[in-house]
Amino acid sequence: MNIRTNTNTKDHLSQSVTTLHPSPVEGSTTLPHEKEALRFYTTHKTKPRIVDLNVFKTGQSISSSNDSWKEPFSGRPELIAQLKPAIIDRAIPLAHKSVDQILASLRAWWRIFDSVEAMTEGTAPPITSVSQITDLHRQVALDRGIGRLEFVNFFQLANTTRIALGLKPLYWLAPSSKPVNRHLPSKWQTDVIRQQLKRHWFSVLDRWSLADDLRKQCSTVVEHDADPETHKEQQRLLRNYKLFDSVVEKTGDPRPSVSSLLQGVSAQTFYEQGFNYSDMLCGSYPDSFDIRVAFHLCMATTGWNPAVLLSLDVTTSIIEKHPKDPGRYILRGTKARSGGAEQLSEGLLKSQGSAGFIIQALIARTKSLRESLINDLHVYKASLAEMKSTSHTAVDLELMRVHITSLEQGTKSPWIFVKKNGDDILWLTDDNFSDGVYKKGIGYLSFIGKFIAELNLNRPKENQLSPLRASDFRDAYAATQYHASGGSILYVMKALGHRSIRSTQGYLNNTLLNDEHQKLFGTFSEALWSEIATHQRVDPTIIAQRSRYGSITPEHRKRLQDYRTLMRSRVGIACTDPTNPPRHIAPDFVADGKAMCHVQRCTLCLENAVLLPDSLPGLCKRLAELRYLRSKMSVTAFQESSFLKELDNTELALIAFDAQESTQLLEEWERRIESGAHRVIEFD
Repeated sequence: MNIRTNTNTKDHLSQSVTTLHPSPVEGSTTLPHEKEALRFYTTHKTKPRIVDLNVFKTGQSISSSNDSWKEPFSGRPELIAQLKPAIIDRAIPLAHKSVDQILASLRAWWRIFDSVEAMTEGTAPPITSVSQITDLHRQVALDRGIGRLEFVNFFQLANTTRIALGLKPLYWLAPSSKPVNRHLPSKWQTDVIRQQLKRHWFSVLDRWSLADDLRKQCSTVVEHDADPETHKEQQRLLRNYKLFDSVVEKTGDPRPSVSSLLQGVSAQTFYEQGFNYSDMLCGSYPDSFDIRVAFHLCMATTGWNPAVLLSLDVTTSIIEKHPKDPGRYILRGTKARSGGAEQLSEGLLKSQGSAGFIIQALIARTKSLRESLINDLHVYKASLAEMKSTSHTAVDLELMRVHITSLEQGTKSPWIFVKKNGDDILWLTDDNFSDGVYKKGIGYLSFIGKFIAELNLNRPKENQLSPLRASDFRDAYAATQYHASGGSILYVMKALGHRSIRSTQGYLNNTLLNDEHQKLFGTFSEALWSEIATHQRVDPTIIAQRSRYGSITPEHRKRLQDYRTLMRSRVGIACTDPTNPPRHIAPDFVADGKAMCHVQRCTLCLENAVLLPDSLPGLCKRLAELRYLRSKMSVTAFQESSFLKELDNTELALIAFDAQESTQLLEEWERRIESGAHRVIEFD
């Protein structure tokens, strides 16, 4: 086998720059400063961002931060200039998190190039072009344990550039994906966390309810004689809310500044008089803690990814009443990573801890804040139109575009909130929904990590809650659905809204379910060989009982045997006493211990009838017969007969079976009766 050499030396890169580099601003062709030559703007519809490649030109010095992005590397101006068209072509349509992955890949490879140059002690020239990249760099990358995504991202950029330069592409095998050990706490722990989130959310609702009552009544809810301390505190809160509402009405700003509330007095005097800016805000809107509690509780109850909840658009019909149950709702979301696949969640409208109720409450509570954002959006759009007609740089215009796009997302978000310090109106995004704190000796704790750490302060050491990430709520939801369905991966796939069963398998591959499966396998194996050794046979029902519940008693075995020996009637229902039917079923029957019940209208016989899993065909046949009799009899005659009760009981019995299978069998029996293939026996 021979490999054809590439004799094409034409420089395609110089010609491809114009196609790879879209003009960032309408009517502009170049950026005004040299530094801006390595900056560009993505065009993602909802999550655009500015991308600055200058750090790869100048390098990055040593930082004391623990952030891996701050690790030093050398600048390579020629190399980044060469890769720039391919980077732009790749990054332009992507959301900001995907762009971050590309930048992380470049940082990793810049450090790999530094490592190789350090190994050669200056004997090898510094990497200034993709043409200098060799298998040595790949091997060093693998030795350093580079991740598959970082490897592939740079590999694709390098090959795009090499092909544009007329060079051969690199034929490298990417490292395998590292196995992910998904740790999931036990169910009792996730239940505790969900209940605590719910408790905090209910306290938010109580706070708002009290604030609304105080405003509405213009007086305290609790009388002085009943509780003097509570009465005094409610008086103080009422004064705060009155001042806040008057300033809002006067300024037209739903989020007035502290200075406008001070009304000429000093901050010290303001607080000495019992006023508190935080209390005013918290009685009106959700703060940063409230909104994150609500957001994480919605993740726990819906099983949705954070991105789906963050992308909810309140300007569309995201919540609607259930078509079959007016007491329930349907919440609709969109999963962008799956091509806009629709995600559904259902719940009770009256349940204050359900996602539908939470989102509706937040939308109503932040209405004035959203209107303020919409007004700001109109102002910024007018400013952009004015900037286009004046001499503003491409950078200024693109910064304004990015800000407008972000503001548009804020006007659509149900996750609007205010901070207790500052005058801004904020909303949750991919970057801030899990904001937490740095703890000395621990490192960064996300919001839910900090929430759990605070819960553990009041829990005994032997009963501490395990760490949990926000994304683990979806894993916990998948585990719950898996158990509820008896271990059906297809049921979980539908519950999670997946299109591929491979995606669902990833959610079920966690420590919790794996431990359960290992335990179940051990119990199953022990039960199997024990049954063979003791009874010389394998009974699937007994094996299942022992695997699920650990043991089976002689009484259980006797009941199973009695169940299996029950005689079946013509409609497939078992009978506990076929030689002694009740009087209301067969009034003329003479019991002699041998003769069997000849009526066999089993759904009327509540005393002896036993429904079995294989009773479905017979029940469908009898229901088709009863409906045929109803069509052939007068209304009065049918109403006065026992057929009406039998019809009702049969329909009730079919509720225990699969509705789709019941419908198919019923239609089949109705066709057979209509065609004459089955004759209905008429008796009452």
